[in-house]
Amino acid sequence: MSRTSSSALVLQGGGALGAYEYGAAEALYEQSDFNPDLIAGVSIGAITAVLLARPAKGLKPIEALSRFWDRVSVAGDLFPPAFREYASLFGNPNFFTPRLDLLSIATWTSIYDTAPLRRTLSELVDLDALTDPAAAPGLLVSATNVREGQIRYFYSGDGGLRLDHIIASGSLPPSFPMTRIEDEKTGDEKSDDDWYWDGGVFDNTPLGAVLDRLDQSPGVERSIYVVNLFPNKAPLPRNLLEVNTRLQNLQFANKTLEDLKLLRRFDEVAQLIEALDTLPQGNPLAGHPAYDAVAKQRYVRVPNVIAVTRPEQAAGFDASDFSPQTIAARKAEGYKQTIRALHAHAASR
Repeated sequence: MSRTSSSALVLQGGGALGAYEYGAAEALYEQSDFNPDLIAGVSIGAITAVLLARPAKGLKPIEALSRFWDRVSVAGDLFPPAFREYASLFGNPNFFTPRLDLLSIATWTSIYDTAPLRRTLSELVDLDALTDPAAAPGLLVSATNVREGQIRYFYSGDGGLRLDHIIASGSLPPSFPMTRIEDEKTGDEKSDDDWYWDGGVFDNTPLGAVLDRLDQSPGVERSIYVVNLFPNKAPLPRNLLEVNTRLQNLQFANKTLEDLKLLRRFDEVAQLIEALDTLPQGNPLAGHPAYDAVAKQRYVRVPNVIAVTRPEQAAGFDASDFSPQTIAARKAEGYKQTIRALHAHAASR
């Protein structure tokens, strides 16, 4: 029996705002029909993605994600309540720690060391499954090549992934150091491997790369669930502080709306090709150079996009607030708004 549906989950980057994705994932995985073929993420979204797609043996996806957020929460008990949201600026023991080599500060390229994150993920991720190109669901993360100034997408089906790929996707400067992704085939520094920063520096929503990897067979209904941590729409800024907040959110907001509008123009082309190929008497244009050139492009209908978006703009130190109270609040918000988005999508069908 041929399959009739294919789906993916896309997760943005945003530091501690990722707790919103934790709640969104919990709501999605409660649905009996949620079984994504592909999970893609950037930065904290890449961390969420690997925990959902490759949880350590004995852990279910949400269990792995829950343990991660338990470990990276920073209570900041030494701080007055009003200042606990800033506690992680002094380090997060299971995520990042301040650099102490002050004598070499003139040559620093980052403020923190992310070795603790590697240790945390090593305990919560199935590292063997991560390197297995046949493991399901597919896993896709992105990172920005520092030298080339270009985004690069790393897909598990192309030879498996390593923790380096996940760490690189979240190497946001100047807080975190760039990460080297070594070419496993040669291990040669002169090969094509290079140094990477956070994928969100270039594109915080890898929707296009996901579209390319979803099942494109005719008749397959495709759906993409996108969790946006930065809203596109917001009120006009009225002062310089609000201007800075607006600029920060626009930098990391979802920029794929225009791409989807363009793709929807090709829906009619995809429908026409399907209609011609399924005519009872056969396709009268089969073999015609003009038809073959169009068919070769493999136009497919634009998938259903179910977006879950935080309504509030990220401001100040929001992306650094790993306090337990804030994590719990963002998780609850993500859960509630995901349920609302699923109900709205079901009602529109």
